[in-house]
Amino acid sequence: MKITYSEYPLKKIVLFLLPTILLFLTISCNQEENTPQVQEPQEVVSTPLLKKSGTYKKVNAAKFNEMQKSNPGTILDVREVDQAKFGIIEGAVVAPLYSDNFNKIISTLDKNKPVYVYDASGRLVKIAAKTLLENEFDEIYALAGGITAWGMSGYKTVRPKLIKGEF
Repeated sequence: MKITYSEYPLKKIVLFLLPTILLFLTISCNQEENTPQVQEPQEVVSTPLLKKSGTYKKVNAAKFNEMQKSNPGTILDVREVDQAKFGIIEGAVVAPLYSDNFNKIISTLDKNKPVYVYDASGRLVKIAAKTLLENEFDEIYALAGGITAWGMSGYKTVRPKLIKGEF
C-alpha cells in the first residue's frame, strides 16, 4: 500500500511553513546587525512647556452683569464693526475678532484685570478667549448667548461713539 502526499495535510503545512519561518528568521537577524547604534542623550534642558494659564468661564447675562460691576475689568465686544454699531454694552471696547487690529487692541488691555468678552450669539467667544489666554490674560468671562442673550434678559445697550471712523 502506497501512501500519497495528499493524505498527510499536516505534512504539507509543515513543509510549507518551515522554509518560510527560516527565511523570516534569517532576514530579521541580518536587520539587527544593520541597526544604527543609539546615541547617548544630549544635555536635557528643563524648561516648562506651558506658559502660565488663566481661567475661562461662560456665564449667563445676569452673572455677566453682576460680575463686571462687582469686579471691574475690560468689557470686550468681538463683533464686526457693522454689527456693533447698533449697540454695545456700556463701556465696551470693540475689537473685531477677525480684524487686523485685534491683537494690537488686546495688547493695550490690562492682563491682570478680568476681561468680559461677548459677541453676537456666543459662538466666537471661545476663539476670543483662547486668544486672550494665549496672550497671558488671567481671567476671561464669556457672555453665553452673546449680546442677543443680554438684550433678551432685559439689559440695555448703548450706541457706540464713532471717533475718526472707529469706536
